[in-house]
Amino acid sequence: MRFLVTRPEPDASRTARALRLRDHEVILSPAIRIETIDVCLPREGLQAVIVTSANAVRALAVHHELASLQHLPLFSVGDRTALEAHHLGFASVESADGAAADLTRLIRDRLDPAGGPLLYLAADRRAAPLDEELAEFGFSVILKEIYRSLAVHTLTQAAEAALADADPLGILLYSARSAAAFARAAETARLLPLKQSATLFCLAEPVAAPLRNLAEGPILVANRPTEASLFELIEGRQ
Repeated sequence: MRFLVTRPEPDASRTARALRLRDHEVILSPAIRIETIDVCLPREGLQAVIVTSANAVRALAVHHELASLQHLPLFSVGDRTALEAHHLGFASVESADGAAADLTRLIRDRLDPAGGPLLYLAADRRAAPLDEELAEFGFSVILKEIYRSLAVHTLTQAAEAALADADPLGILLYSARSAAAFARAAETARLLPLKQSATLFCLAEPVAAPLRNLAEGPILVANRPTEASLFELIEGRQ
């Protein structure tokens, strides 16, 4: 089957490799691009670092305060982000292997609100108010926006051609931001509504929401917000 991958680089190429290993054809058309934000980070008195995206870890990789944070435990929303943090030199990394609510529960289980503030490295726009949720349980959270997601306003030529024909096409969508940006790019290309032959594979319900009225074909949502669950969904449609 052909798949259109809309996530930003370098994750788009990694997902493409995984799909090709499963004998799928892949078209890349990132709907967003990631840009690092130069921000001042605290260095002392912190209890732990929190990240909800591998993009935050990559932004930290080029930050001059990285070395002052590597001794701290790091809590991530998923396994891929945790692996990136291990590669970056954090010795103590724990993954919630799920969504923001799972990360909140993990932090509550592992940490004491009296132990010091948590440093939350995040995007300029966030789907879940993780800092507010943790504050409700007594944690002090220092939020630092370390990267931003910028919409890509056009589809690649290969993506436009695939969306225009009637052959079966799977479209992979990983975030609400990328779904909304993809929809705007498809509208600009006059490719809405998406054809019946296109199946949308979404990481979570908030990802599917921007496209509910824009697609004639199936819109499927993974059981868990992980790529492994998304691939299980894909294999179930073969």
